[in-house]
Amino acid sequence: MKISIKQITLLAALSATAYTKADVSVSRIVYGQDNRVETYQATELQKLLANSTAGMIPSLKAIDIGTHVMLPPATIVKDFGLCADERFAEQPSAVICSGFLVGPDLLVTAGHCITNQEACDNMTWVFDYKVNEDTKKTDILVPKSNVYKCSTVIDAKLEGGGSNTRDYALVKLDRVVEGRAPLKYRTNGKIKNSENIMVIGHPSGLPQKVADKANVYDNTKNTYFLTNLDTFGGNSGSAVFDSKTGVVEGILVRGAKDYVGADCGARVNHEAEDITGNPSLGESVSRITDVAGLMDGNKLLSASKSGDLDQVKVLAEKVKLNLTYDNEKNTALHIAIENGRNDIVEFLIKQGMNLDTQNLKGETALHIAAYVNNKFAVNKLVANGADILVKDNYGVYASERTNFLAFKLRSKLRSVQGLEIQKRRKNQ
Repeated sequence: MKISIKQITLLAALSATAYTKADVSVSRIVYGQDNRVETYQATELQKLLANSTAGMIPSLKAIDIGTHVMLPPATIVKDFGLCADERFAEQPSAVICSGFLVGPDLLVTAGHCITNQEACDNMTWVFDYKVNEDTKKTDILVPKSNVYKCSTVIDAKLEGGGSNTRDYALVKLDRVVEGRAPLKYRTNGKIKNSENIMVIGHPSGLPQKVADKANVYDNTKNTYFLTNLDTFGGNSGSAVFDSKTGVVEGILVRGAKDYVGADCGARVNHEAEDITGNPSLGESVSRITDVAGLMDGNKLLSASKSGDLDQVKVLAEKVKLNLTYDNEKNTALHIAIENGRNDIVEFLIKQGMNLDTQNLKGETALHIAAYVNNKFAVNKLVANGADILVKDNYGVYASERTNFLAFKLRSKLRSVQGLEIQKRRKNQ
């Protein structure tokens, strides 16, 4: 579909008119020097991590124009009444929250950004919304390959108070995110006091920014820690990293006031770098280890591998089994079969897991069972209705999956496969 300059101008005007920024009462601030930089100005490690972070926008504001999606062009001068000489004042501010990949199609953000399935249904996620190094401008026309819909809420919390405040969301996108690796994150323990940290996200909805040279100031709370990161409202949901390792430590969720009044409009609120002893300051970061859906999912996969049936039974009550998988999209069933944990295989089948779920290679549980010559799993899967005719990404049936498969088992699969093909042909 071709679109004219006149049409783009009209769409931009309509978008700017219809677009309303989210509530910015959950604000942020700059401590000491403003450490925000464009992604192209960041270190190689920071650029790599930034590749797996995204911005959230209401789907109604992402205008479909064929091969691209157009984002709202309004600037923070217009949205926040910012003084014209403030940093980034003329840049567009299209998104309202930030997020980051933790799986092939799994993303973490703040709980106040996506509170429930209804909110998820109305949101879109955009990768690579950033300033172009060559032009020093931001494209508001984004390739559709960088745009994903929020599909399913796996776990979301916005509750509690004091040291037990919880604010996070784990969601599934509408498809696997291509060319972007899930970020590594802490799975136990907590970050050290005074550790150097950084954040990557969309302050005030701006194109992606990296802000480092910050520290952990209060590490005593159960579910979050306090920092002096330079962050703003649109940073909600941003990944907060250990600066040295690049491991995600938490999710930026709350902070002090970000803008203050001035004769020219509004200016960034600046405070001293050292916030020790000042309880009114500090940016709150939900601990990544508090995201139950993520942590319990990891434990389930680990228990399925080790053969801990008792723990699998406990964790199966806490997670969404069909939405729990590793970075190759292997479910607990895939993993239990591969490791010969047949008691767990039987349990998971009884729990009603989708037997035909495919991993990134297109392999179902039946493909894995055939490959490792797990006769028990093959028999159970076939008896419970696993689809014999599913092919992997190479066009291979489970019955053809490996030369190591015992002759009788291969023959049985092919026999069942042949009957299934005949039956389907009759029904056509």
